[in-house]
Formats: sequence, structure tokens, C-alpha cells
Amino acid sequence: MQCEWRRSYDRLVPMLIKEHFGDPGVMTRQFPYMKSTFLWKGDDFILTPEALANPKNKYHGLERLALEHHEAGDWRLAGEYWLIAAGWRRNMMDPADERHVEALQFALRHVEYDRALADWKKKKLGRNAMPYPSQFGLSDD
Repeated sequence: MQCEWRRSYDRLVPMLIKEHFGDPGVMTRQFPYMKSTFLWKGDDFILTPEALANPKNKYHGLERLALEHHEAGDWRLAGEYWLIAAGWRRNMMDPADERHVEALQFALRHVEYDRALADWKKKKLGRNAMPYPSQFGLSDD
């Protein structure tokens, strides 16, 4: 499943950042990898297991936060965090880098999946109507 960036997201993402974090500066302080000056943005940074294990270097901090809310059943909030993460990736990524394009698609799939789950929960639909990850191109794991 291919998920597309919607033009409405361009306005929605800054609103969600303001609602949940106050401003982008607060978010970059909470998730240091988002700073444009972060070390692995440079060509001379060597990614090591030690760098990845450092708790201050939560490379995917916002996505992890989204997953925590997803697992807790707060799908509306999880979807909003996934959308912020997707917006941040979209603004910072090189569109020619296939890995970044795949990561953006992955985040957008989670946005759609969590929105569908939140809608399912809100409408109190039966188990048969429950959305599944495979419907959104995600793994069932």
C-alpha cells in the first residue's frame, strides 16, 4: 500500500507540534537526533553500536513514542505522533535517498492504520470491522 503525503498535512503537522510540544525547539530538545547539527548528519560520523546504545541518541524517539501509545491503545495520539514524525522526516530528508522515502512511507502507513483504529474504537464497531496492519502494508507482528 502506497500512502501519499496530503497537502492538508502541511498545515496539520505544525499545529500538532504546537499542541503536543509547544514548538519545534522543545521537540528537538526532547529528541536530539532531530537537530540539524546532530553528529551523524555529517559525512565523518561513524555509526557504532555504542552511539546507538546511548540513551541520549534516540534516533527514532518520536516513532518509539508513537509505538508506545499505539500499544497502549491510544491510537489517536499515536497517529498524531506518527504524522509529526512523517512531517519532520519529509522536511529533512533527501528525496533521492530510497531509505528515507521508505521510512516516510512506513510512518504514513502507521498514520493511516492508527487513524483507522481510532475511528473503529470511536464508532464502537464489532471485532469483524477491526482494521489489521496488513491492510495498510504493515507487518502483523
